[in-house]
Amino acid sequence: MPAEFDELCKEVFAIDQSIRFAGVIDKMGKLVAGGMREGIIPLESIKDMRKLYVELALRNAMRQEFDSEFGATIYSFSEREKIKIASFPLKSGNFLLMSMAKDRPHDRIINRILELVR
Repeated sequence: MPAEFDELCKEVFAIDQSIRFAGVIDKMGKLVAGGMREGIIPLESIKDMRKLYVELALRNAMRQEFDSEFGATIYSFSEREKIKIASFPLKSGNFLLMSMAKDRPHDRIINRILELVR
């Protein structure tokens, strides 16, 4: 499966140059494919990146508790002062994490990613 995930991350990067990060995170919060776009300097340290992955994996798992009431999560999006972040649950139980530049419109990018993960 990692080869399939690597290909997915490459396809996400090809959508738009404003995408800084595309990675597949497992249920335990471990990066299993992808990473930062070549030439981009992360905003956080490696230690903080790991914390972020674990936090997002926990959030992803907690959202599933409401699937029977609200339906499954399609994607989650967060706009912060410096960056935009979205996560997309995958059929494998993992999720795709994407971050992009703050100054770019995100609707088209999210729709293109949804086409890839469906």
